[in-house]
Amino acid sequence: MDALRLFELKQIEGVDRPILRAGDIVRIGTKVVEGDKTRIQAFEGTVLGIKGSGPSTSFTVRRETGKFAVERVFPLYSPLITNIEIVKRQKVRRAQLNYLRQEGRRRVKEDELAMQRHVKEESDKKRLAKEASDKAEEESAKAAKAEAVPEETAE
Repeated sequence: MDALRLFELKQIEGVDRPILRAGDIVRIGTKVVEGDKTRIQAFEGTVLGIKGSGPSTSFTVRRETGKFAVERVFPLYSPLITNIEIVKRQKVRRAQLNYLRQEGRRRVKEDELAMQRHVKEESDKKRLAKEASDKAEEESAKAAKAEAVPEETAE
């Protein structure tokens, strides 16, 4: 083994990391330094894939919130990662889940279309309700006028 590989292996000797696979839902705690304060920030999402081997291994995690998604690439043996918790293991048939990116775009597009349909249906309901109330007012006005006319002719 060359000297660089030996040095890298010594760097990760005491670090204990779980074995990750594509499709795992993980929660990663990372150190965030803000000024002179340090805190741990959690990032939870689906592992899209793992690249590299040995100490230079990195993995991509995707989190979808609402209409947008965030992807982060983490070095597996980074000192900024405090812990990696596997929330759920899912069975997938691919090593790289790149198709989830298109799935997210399609889902967002479907959501937008559904929202447009919903807005249109609501406006149609309001319009029909207004037309029905206007028609009822006209009929009640005609009925009141019809009742008032025979009384005048009878006198």
